[in-house]
Amino acid sequence: MSLTKMDREILKLMQQDATITLGELAHRTGQSASSAQRRLQKLREDKVILRDVSVVDPKKVGASVSMLVEVELERDRPELLPPFMRWVAETPEVQEAWVTSGRGDYTLVVLARSVEHFDELADRMMELNPNIRKFTTSVVLKTLKRTLAVHVE
Repeated sequence: MSLTKMDREILKLMQQDATITLGELAHRTGQSASSAQRRLQKLREDKVILRDVSVVDPKKVGASVSMLVEVELERDRPELLPPFMRWVAETPEVQEAWVTSGRGDYTLVVLARSVEHFDELADRMMELNPNIRKFTTSVVLKTLKRTLAVHVE
């Protein structure tokens, strides 16, 4: 799908505030409300906009410790990969997960209530996933930037 200048402007505005009304979206992009609605719907149908969510402050809901976890798997046991993938998908403390190059095979962003909570989570991860060779954890000391916005030119 080729994005128009108007599509890109809609994406910028929606990433700033997805609760913007169609009237305000139309006004700020210089088009009619019906045109803005059609463009917005098309962006959703084409999966350019995957979903609209609320961004929650983790500390205000008790997830005060953020960690980056690099996980290295046993290379000779690919049959054990599906349980790990399932564990990642089903564990609510895992906020993001990537297949990576470098030291580990996967990098996870984990939000926990405390270091003790993370320790329990790590024990469960190792118990349920015998394919994990080792993992390394970095505790986030300060968040400098947190966003899900994708730069749109």
